[in-house]
Parts: sequence; C-alpha cells; structure tokens
Amino acid sequence: MTGPLATHLSALGRFRGLRGEKLKHPRGGGVKFHSAVAIALCTLTVATPSHAAQTPSNADPASAEDRAVLHGFAQCVASRRARQARAVLAGDLRDEATERALRQVAIDERTCLMGGRLNFPSLLFAGGMAEVLLRGDAPRGTLAGRVALDPARPPLQARDDMELMSLCVVRAVPAGVEALLSTSVGSAEENAAIAAVSPNVGECLTEGVNARVNRAGLRAMLTLAAYRLVQHNAAAPAASGN
Repeated sequence: MTGPLATHLSALGRFRGLRGEKLKHPRGGGVKFHSAVAIALCTLTVATPSHAAQTPSNADPASAEDRAVLHGFAQCVASRRARQARAVLAGDLRDEATERALRQVAIDERTCLMGGRLNFPSLLFAGGMAEVLLRGDAPRGTLAGRVALDPARPPLQARDDMELMSLCVVRAVPAGVEALLSTSVGSAEENAAIAAVSPNVGECLTEGVNARVNRAGLRAMLTLAAYRLVQHNAAAPAASGN
C-alpha cells in the first residue's frame, strides 16, 4: 500500500521499535498493536499563557499518566464547547480546515490544561472529545441500537481503510466497544477490553491491508467511528424524491 494512507498508518504504529501483536486478516494483511502512543495525523501543541514562550517539545503522551492528562483535557474541552467540538468532529481529520478547527477549539479552552504545556496527536484529542459526547448521545447499553445498519438510510461512506475497519468493528461488537470506552486510559482493564475486540479488528480489515496501530490510536478510532455512526443514524432521513 502506498500514498497518504500508508504514510498515516506507518506513523501511527512507529514508536521506538516497541514490539506488538500482529493480527492478520484471514485472507492476508494484518494490524499490529503497540502499547505506547505514537504520532497519529498531526501533533498539536497547547500551552497556558505562562508557558507559551517555552520551546515546544516533540514528545508524545507515552505514559498512562500523560494519556490520562490528554484524555481529561479533551473531555474538559468537549464539555465546555460541545457545539464547537461537534462541528470539528463532523469534519475529516485529514483536511487542513478540520485540523485548524481542532487546534482552535483546543486553544480556546486551554484553561482546561490547568497550567503547563501539552503536545498531543490530534487523533487522540478528537477521540477524547468524542468519548464525552457519546456519553450523552449513546448512554451505556444503547450503542448497539444506535449504530445498527438502517436500510432506510444511505450507507455511511468510510473515508479510508482504517475508518472502514473501525466502523465494521463498532457494528460487529458494540458491547465490546462500550466496555472499552468505560475503562480508564492506560489501565489493565483497557488492555483487556482491547484484547477482547482484537479478533474483530483482524476480521474487519480490508483484504490485503497491513496496518500498524497502537492501543491508544485504536481506542480513538473506534470512538470516532461509534460517534460518527450514532450521528449518522440520528440524522433525519433524506426526503424522498417522489
């Protein structure tokens, strides 16, 4: 596989040569999980005013504690600016305009950071915002009904192979995705929940695709897929042309 998608997948899984578990599609291809956080899409930097002049760091939130800080920041931002967060999540994170909007909502609510500087992958930030919004849109125990295929609606078009896989997993094991999203980031429970949905990740890969993804990235992708499916099914059906 070549092109922007291959570059994205390679960046998402590359992190100092850490080993991971490779899950193969039954007809070829595979996905490799890493325990650490790697760069996904663009890396954003947010700083409180007192730290704005400091030299930016290229470090990613590799530890469970750093991931928890990022997760809390994203959820604080989404709680305070839900409408702006929803507008961002309605876009495509690969687009520059959406990337700018994502950066702006983070800057607008940088007080959620409670001092200091935070560098983070945009995918993880978007996933964290989607998690808090999903709690209201699809309370625990309701996800299956809210993401199920509705023949009355046009199919939801996946933007790339990784989103196609994520949408497939959410529809295949919504209870497993709910269980994952109920865990704390970086916890043993999160690892167990990811292990539980991993067979479906392999089954949902497009034949021949070889993907490298870490656990943090997978959680974010599944969250964003669940959020997008819920929004798709909640929208009013298109009016008939008759």
